[in-house]
Amino acid sequence: MARRTYLFVYAADLGTREELRDFLDDLPEVLNWRYDLPNAFYLVSESEAGELADKIRQVGRGRFIVTEITENSEGWLPRRSWDVIAEKALPDAASKVPVGD
Repeated sequence: MARRTYLFVYAADLGTREELRDFLDDLPEVLNWRYDLPNAFYLVSESEAGELADKIRQVGRGRFIVTEITENSEGWLPRRSWDVIAEKALPDAASKVPVGD
């Protein structure tokens, strides 16, 4: 299966960043994640967006979207975020937490 990068954007009523971070850490479908924007994570996965959404619905009833980030993307983000997005980078060592620069 091919790795994909998704943008996961969530409303505050779905959970705190820490709660969602812990949930994503335990989700085997998420190979890596990163954040640097409020209420958003970049997710690396071999799963389809619908599969990830089904898992995320287990967290609660808050609104969210999971959408694939394609080559037709642009923005102003830290270099490490673009590395995760473009290269579908897996984390260094055993951690899923390549956050900050």
